[in-house]
Amino acid sequence: MAGKLSLTNEERRNKDTLLTRVLTDASADVLDFLQAEGQRHTEEIMERRTCKQKRDQEKDEANKVARMEINAAVNAPLPTDTNNTTGFLDIPSLDEVKDIYRAFYTATGNGAVASEICGVCARECSVKEDNMRSVRLTDICHAERLRPKRAHPQHNIVDGMLLEPRGIHDSVGQKAVHICGQCYLDLQKSGDKLPRFALANQLWIGDCPWVLQRLTFPEQLLITQLYPRVYVFKLFPKRSGGYRHVNALQKAMRGNVCTYDHNMNAISSMIQGVLMPRPPTILASLITITFVGVGNLPRDWLRSMFHVRRHAVREALQWLKKHNPKYYGEVEINNERLHELPEDDIPLEISSIIKQSEDVGIIEEESEGYIPQDDDEVASTIEGTGAEGQQSVLHYVPHTHEHLPDADVIPLQVSGTIDTEMTTITAQEMMAWGLSNLWEGGREGAYAVRHGARPVNDFGCPRNKTAGIAEDVDDKQTNFFERAYPCLYPYGEGGIERQQEVPMDFGEHIRWSLRYHDRRFRKHETFPFVCFGILQRWQALGSARVQMQWKSFQRDSRLLSTITVDAMHQAQEEEEQNQAITDPAIRLLRQHLYSTAGRVVATDQSRYQLRSQIWATSIMLNPPSLWITINPCNLHDPIAQVFAGENIDMDQFVRMLGPTKDVRAQNVASDPYAAAKFFHFMLKTIIHTLFGITSTPHQLLHDKGVFGTVKAYFGVVESQGRGSLHMHMLLWLKDAPTMEEMEHLLKQPAFRDRAKAFLHANIRAYVPGLESAETIKQIPNEVEVAYSRPPIPGSPGYDELIAQFEQRVVRAKQLHTCEPRRCMVPRKSGGMVCKRRAPFPTSENDFIEENGEWGVKRLHPYMNAWVPALSINAQCNNDVKLLTNSRATTNLTFYITSYQTKKQGKHHNLSAVLAKGLAYHSEHTSYLEDLRNQQRLLLFRLVHTINRE
Repeated sequence: MAGKLSLTNEERRNKDTLLTRVLTDASADVLDFLQAEGQRHTEEIMERRTCKQKRDQEKDEANKVARMEINAAVNAPLPTDTNNTTGFLDIPSLDEVKDIYRAFYTATGNGAVASEICGVCARECSVKEDNMRSVRLTDICHAERLRPKRAHPQHNIVDGMLLEPRGIHDSVGQKAVHICGQCYLDLQKSGDKLPRFALANQLWIGDCPWVLQRLTFPEQLLITQLYPRVYVFKLFPKRSGGYRHVNALQKAMRGNVCTYDHNMNAISSMIQGVLMPRPPTILASLITITFVGVGNLPRDWLRSMFHVRRHAVREALQWLKKHNPKYYGEVEINNERLHELPEDDIPLEISSIIKQSEDVGIIEEESEGYIPQDDDEVASTIEGTGAEGQQSVLHYVPHTHEHLPDADVIPLQVSGTIDTEMTTITAQEMMAWGLSNLWEGGREGAYAVRHGARPVNDFGCPRNKTAGIAEDVDDKQTNFFERAYPCLYPYGEGGIERQQEVPMDFGEHIRWSLRYHDRRFRKHETFPFVCFGILQRWQALGSARVQMQWKSFQRDSRLLSTITVDAMHQAQEEEEQNQAITDPAIRLLRQHLYSTAGRVVATDQSRYQLRSQIWATSIMLNPPSLWITINPCNLHDPIAQVFAGENIDMDQFVRMLGPTKDVRAQNVASDPYAAAKFFHFMLKTIIHTLFGITSTPHQLLHDKGVFGTVKAYFGVVESQGRGSLHMHMLLWLKDAPTMEEMEHLLKQPAFRDRAKAFLHANIRAYVPGLESAETIKQIPNEVEVAYSRPPIPGSPGYDELIAQFEQRVVRAKQLHTCEPRRCMVPRKSGGMVCKRRAPFPTSENDFIEENGEWGVKRLHPYMNAWVPALSINAQCNNDVKLLTNSRATTNLTFYITSYQTKKQGKHHNLSAVLAKGLAYHSEHTSYLEDLRNQQRLLLFRLVHTINRE
């Protein structure tokens, strides 16, 4: 269908969806062609059947010939010349390279990044990837399916359909709506099912009112009914010129906030009853703040983030009581509680527990990463601090739309802890779920049996309830997400795992939420982490199995045969009540409990399983040839800004127009989903255009790229200490030799010349001007160089422009600086050594030896190697190594395979938890002592969580 019909990824994966699309939109010529091909295929099958008897008669003779050929092959001498490696390390011509660069430029233009809002599902969809189309309201097929089963006063009903207003537009004088390909196909199907992602499928959540939008972080906590996470804030001076200045905190402060899961029972006594707002003492049990730096933290600076306004809390509760009666109808707004809140100030419950650590060096240690440190932070406008950049995923807090002074705009990186080893799942839980997964009624146990000692059910409704949505649905059915996030679900509607006419699984609903057009979910501090933690837990418990060896089953079969479903139900109840199991058969069965953690996303076991895929690919295609690390710059790249909502013309890009670097920092900080979307888009575009690989559901298509023809790739995404994403990737090149063949090739001067040409074209560590530290200082360090577009291939003076552009990029992105506690680590023999192995070996020329050792021209020992195609087109930090796979370099291949699938980093924010001193000293009172005791208990639980993981 290539060139005949544009298909979405969903259509390519699903046969029924593909057939529906082809029969609906394919031209008559295409249908005739498919019919003719089907007839030809049938005739071929009939012909093969008639030839079967003849083949049987010739079978004996064919076997004899085959045996003779095998014997001849075994006795043949080994070839003296390798003929199947002619395409290995074959580089494209200069004209082909320009065509490749031109393809990348086009793939990152306006058409590739354009998006629209689907009026049916309210998702922000890619015009290209999601096959968006404009349909007049009168032409919508089966429009009656979009009529909601239950009306709500705030529904936007257009011609009887529940639609998102931002997806409706004028088209030649008539009303039309943008519809994504998925919703369009669902509407085209026969039957009466509405589109799965339609707002009418119990997905309507309503607009968030201003009284909730303006709430600061602690104000949101004071009106919430559930608290699924606790928060650790770390504030520190901005780095400038190699130092962290404390004398200009309002303009040079940075920070992060890490969220942790916690035991909600521990604070249940503080949130019982119907009185609102919550007592301010609860803030000491949910928030801990640490300032890392020498000197005093200005109290006024904290106002923008942590101040509480009594009137704002009152008005928010009044609005919720009126418009969200399901959860706030019986709430009593208590005046005494309101008077405990400040008029407009930082609550004592927050200011009295702020801790301080003077160990500034811990900031470098906990923010360790690959990118240059000068490219790690946002520029300050303070005179004398210099201009710097950043490449981490930041998050802007507070969650407010008020126009604050520039001094109060402080980017915060938000991160969350996840259980990579599944240590939070107890043996009792594993046993209960393993038993429930045995009987047929418990196949959906991950949804149906989630009960017990926990105060709320965070899995929503049981999935075995498949009844449709009726007009008289119980409005009082509570939902975990609707209760925990009133600012996300202001009307108490549309929570995850509610009963729906067309069921959606948990993962689908999360993805729908993160793509919701107003971006409220993707910008929230805890919603993504809470959802991911629940998804992990569901996958782990859903994979619990009871397994045993056959000999054990034979020995114990008589006792095991007495097990019934009722007995397993009883054992499950006993497990959940922490009681001993009374049934001896169940006790025997418990010894064989097994869980497949490798099936759980983001666990260390799932990463270990990737190693078998790497080795299997190596068996098929011989050893990999290249090892590449790619760090897209999510702060300055204009594509990331487009995904964050900025209006930037990518085809006619003007660097002086668009957002400033501070605004860019705030955009990326406030929308980490946009940063992740940018990373995915850039890697996909790089692989497709620069590497020449097109991945389909059924095959891998290969075109010539900058490395020649790439037969396969294997990439693993990692998060640095800051939270920014990068990828480690292995590439298998066409006609890659085996180890024995490589040793033979390396002895040939012609092959070594070919390898040196490959190194010169694709791996560099030098361009004119980067000879020494003195010459490098003469070149401006443009940390914002990523906020640009590469020169257009074919433009006047292109070769000179591309050389200048490459120099600017590598000056800003590839220069390594060794610093204690960041990359310098102690060695056993004494002293410090750089774990990045700097200084790197220098060389006057590119070379490759007969033993497989190689090097590129490098005059400055602290210049990282780079791929020119990546530095020029993606304007990002990158690294590359050629794997010659000779016996002398075999250890490198093993190391890289293990490194690519290594366990994930444990924690990068311990200093905020372990800080000792207080930032502000106040008069000792019993109330303050109670607050600090609550804070100590919170920190004790956090340390216990970190030690356990």
